[in-house]
Amino acid sequence: MNDQAEGLRNRESLLAAVEKKSSPPRIISVTSGKGGVGKTNVTANLAYAFSETFGKKVLVLDADMGLGNMDVLFNLRPRWTLRDFLFDNRSLSDVLVEGPAGIRILPAASGVEEMTALSPEQNLKLISAFDQLEADFDILLIDTGAGISENVLTFNLASQETLIVVTPEPTSRTDAFALMKVLNRRYSGKPLLFLSNMVRDRREGLELFDLVSRVADRFLPDLNLSFAGFLPQDPSVTQAVRSQKALSEMLPGAPFSAAIRQVARDLLARVPEPGVPSGIGLLMKRLAGKEG
Repeated sequence: MNDQAEGLRNRESLLAAVEKKSSPPRIISVTSGKGGVGKTNVTANLAYAFSETFGKKVLVLDADMGLGNMDVLFNLRPRWTLRDFLFDNRSLSDVLVEGPAGIRILPAASGVEEMTALSPEQNLKLISAFDQLEADFDILLIDTGAGISENVLTFNLASQETLIVVTPEPTSRTDAFALMKVLNRRYSGKPLLFLSNMVRDRREGLELFDLVSRVADRFLPDLNLSFAGFLPQDPSVTQAVRSQKALSEMLPGAPFSAAIRQVARDLLARVPEPGVPSGIGLLMKRLAGKEG
């Protein structure tokens, strides 16, 4: 009982210390209802655009815990992963690796089953450790897994904004709506940003958004959904993935690269909505079950 009380006091103390910080990083989760829609590629290129084009200090958390591959996209070979931090007491600084343009990355494990169902205590340990890093970054990008598993929901609910990547495929639209429905049920009014990926042009991107938002208006009238932009079909994307580079780095003049810079520019221009908490304190509160 004493141990439990001491643990509670320690948690309260850590939360209070975090809340005192004046300028927490902006936390944006990047997610999707189904796999195969380019979510991780979007995250990698957004991180590069934020850092290289706009001079932001960026930390990327690969939160696809059991199937992480952010390090593969950047052709990195980390010695340690988040599995070593959570289960073998490695420090977070041991796990951090540096990618192009000074991006810092926390790589997840791949093919490790125990990482797919983290306990609340392990989630809290992970997010609590960010308190050591918060002052060093302007933006924390969280590349979640796809779908509606508890791990995916945890990080999406804890972020300041959630960017949902959707393609024109009917299954992508359907699964994106299912994810929105669950997120809205857990946290009504949370800012959700719709990113049309693999479309021909802005017009098709807006048509895709309109298709999904009309369904949302009918069944989820309180959904806080906005259009975040579009990313065009671009054969160079496949070439970059095979070369293990962000396309924005390899071919900055490619149509996809120009579009991702515009998405990054628009995100930076967005003013976070009043009343939406931000920063590591928010993450910790959500994971501790104190809010939302």
